[in-house]
Amino acid sequence: MQVTGFLKNLKTAVKANSQYSQIENKMSEAVKQVTQNTIHPSDVAKAILEAVTSDTPDFRYDVGKDGTMIIEARKNMSEREFQNLIKKQSNLQD
Repeated sequence: MQVTGFLKNLKTAVKANSQYSQIENKMSEAVKQVTQNTIHPSDVAKAILEAVTSDTPDFRYDVGKDGTMIIEARKNMSEREFQNLIKKQSNLQD
């Protein structure tokens, strides 16, 4: 579900033959994959409402399956392992 026109309206200053075009293409594909699995903004709004109205708010609120997975992965991985996971998910790993 694409809720906003973010990808459609995205403008880049990278020229097709620049040294950054490969990274830009990889990041563009990663963003497309992420946006295909986005949660509805109302779910985020519910979490924000819970946080601001709670007498004892949590430090973090995970919203959606991907948020939960990332938080759990971070808890169970070293810094290097987590960075490699993010690179892999962002299609930036060599």
